[in-house]
Amino acid sequence: MKKRTVALLILLTVFLSGCWDMVEINQRLFVSSIGVDLHEEEGMNKLLVTFVYPNINAIGKNATEDRKKYIVSTPCSSIFQAGKEFSTNVEYPFYYKHLKVLILGEDVIKDEKLTREIIDELNRDTKINKKLLLLVAEGDAKEILESKPPQGQITDGTIYNILRDNRSASRFTPQTLTNMITELDCNGVSILPRARKKGEELSISGAAIIKNYKLIGWIGEKENRAISLIKNKVKRELIDICYNQNILSYTITNADSNKKIDIDEYITTNISIELEGYLQGYKMDNQVNIFKNEVLLNMEKALEKQIEKETMETLNLLQKEYNADVIGVGECLSKFHPKIWKTLQNNWDEVFPEVKFNVDVKVNIRRTGLTK
Repeated sequence: MKKRTVALLILLTVFLSGCWDMVEINQRLFVSSIGVDLHEEEGMNKLLVTFVYPNINAIGKNATEDRKKYIVSTPCSSIFQAGKEFSTNVEYPFYYKHLKVLILGEDVIKDEKLTREIIDELNRDTKINKKLLLLVAEGDAKEILESKPPQGQITDGTIYNILRDNRSASRFTPQTLTNMITELDCNGVSILPRARKKGEELSISGAAIIKNYKLIGWIGEKENRAISLIKNKVKRELIDICYNQNILSYTITNADSNKKIDIDEYITTNISIELEGYLQGYKMDNQVNIFKNEVLLNMEKALEKQIEKETMETLNLLQKEYNADVIGVGECLSKFHPKIWKTLQNNWDEVFPEVKFNVDVKVNIRRTGLTK
């Protein structure tokens, strides 16, 4: 009986495939970031593709090298073709499952055809994580990846951590590959965080406005904050305003907004924003008692006035200068007024600049801190 069992086990091993295609971790180059710039050359190689990948030998307690990462670039026709080009002069193949950040150079994203080709290539490939975070470089993407991060960190790791943590909605709005494609398909417009160099250091602030897969302009931090408030994407934010010749700091702990569209002679979009938070800072003065209800009400009104002003200025910029429905008025129409939307969607670019906006902001100061 035992001999039969042993013989059966030996026979079964013939049909076991095992890990025949296993690749050791130190025999792969894990690409963490990619930058794509325009390469001024006639022919197929229109792109300059930059890969960033960590040096495995510099990781861990028993690291044998000091260099933390490698940055390599090559002219090529596409991102994956660039990876094939490097297969002739790097030791191991590139592995894209851990790709986290894609930076598109300013000149590339100004070309609608090139942008569509890049996004389509990434979206079709099964190896690419569709939660890949996208940015637009003010200048060249390669320079951003080569910039020096603070405190000696690795640049591409710093970019990913800043985007992932999303500590400040006023600075930027993180955008994934899937979300960008969805917004462009639904609204024709999306925004991507702007990356730029300040001296030798990296800065991520503001946004690039992308319309029909093409860069049409930039917005700053205040405009980005206003858009985030309208789209209900602010979780926590600090707002400073000038109040009675002093700085009033207000921390938002909860934000809620909604859009309602009225249709008569004009399309009117009513935007209501309600904020809750606490007094972060204000100059102590014997003449100002912040524990008086009247004083707090005046502060709330001052904050409401400033936020309404910034929001209306942002809406005017989107309508008159860029004609970009970033806040999703068209999407709102398609959901709640589908019959009307069918008559407008084909000429929305002519209609959107004429949309009327009413903005109502309600600010509540719930706490004033410990100082009396």
